[in-house]
Amino acid sequence: MKILVIKTQTGLKPCYDSDFENYSKIPINEQFEIEYKKVRNYEFHKKYFALLKLAFENQSDYRLMNDLRRDLTITAGFYTEVVNKVTGEVYTLANSISFAKMDNVEFNDLYEKTKDVISKWLGIENETIDLEIQQYY
Repeated sequence: MKILVIKTQTGLKPCYDSDFENYSKIPINEQFEIEYKKVRNYEFHKKYFALLKLAFENQSDYRLMNDLRRDLTITAGFYTEVVNKVTGEVYTLANSISFAKMDNVEFNDLYEKTKDVISKWLGIENETIDLEIQQYY
């Protein structure tokens, strides 16, 4: 069971109702192990998707947002090369951006490099992108 908690002056407290429900299932005086892991900023995650939406709405090459996200991720340098063991062909897979696979530092790097790729591709200044994102997020 995973529970998101916050440390307060009086101890650990569940962050959300769903976490509270799971937290209350743990018996009093029960020993359990905690692994500390800083979670990625959800608001920044939403900002990244606002960036993608801005790019998607200002282009005509892609019909699916997921295809655009994949190509932007690869072009920004977040990919893995894989060899097809049957044909020997080498192909590129976009790295996962899931919370479990990418920490805050790497996600921030992805965001900034993706913004640079979009800026060059669509000919939009980074400052303009920052201003425009505000309407999506």
